[in-house]
Amino acid sequence: MNETWEDPFEDVKALSELTRQRFQTPGAGRSGKPFQVLSTADDQLEVRTSRGGRVVLRAEAFQTAPKLIGDLGGLEEGGWVRVSDETLNAVLSGENREKACGSYVLPLLEATGWVELERKRPARVRLHPDRVATEQ
Repeated sequence: MNETWEDPFEDVKALSELTRQRFQTPGAGRSGKPFQVLSTADDQLEVRTSRGGRVVLRAEAFQTAPKLIGDLGGLEEGGWVRVSDETLNAVLSGENREKACGSYVLPLLEATGWVELERKRPARVRLHPDRVATEQ
């Protein structure tokens, strides 16, 4: 078991060609929308939405998400949590200065192997099974 909790935000920033990749929000089918990372900084990154808008994502949202998903998923079979879960979204939004961010944070964490997304109705997320033992 890993004794230290790694930094998911640093893992996202370390993704190869992060600003050249296209990511997809968690929605099923056509409800999933593409987005792209525009820039990174020490404590945040900025994404461009499918409609051309910009959203700033704070490091704290990435750092909180895996533990929160693990905690919420501990109450459900298989560890799955609905992406629309009110607690999940409220906490992540709170960590992002009250700006909604789960639709962008979760796919980026999926790209690093921190979480798994199930893109069907309803979309669900869980802590990646390889992370479950190291999360505690």
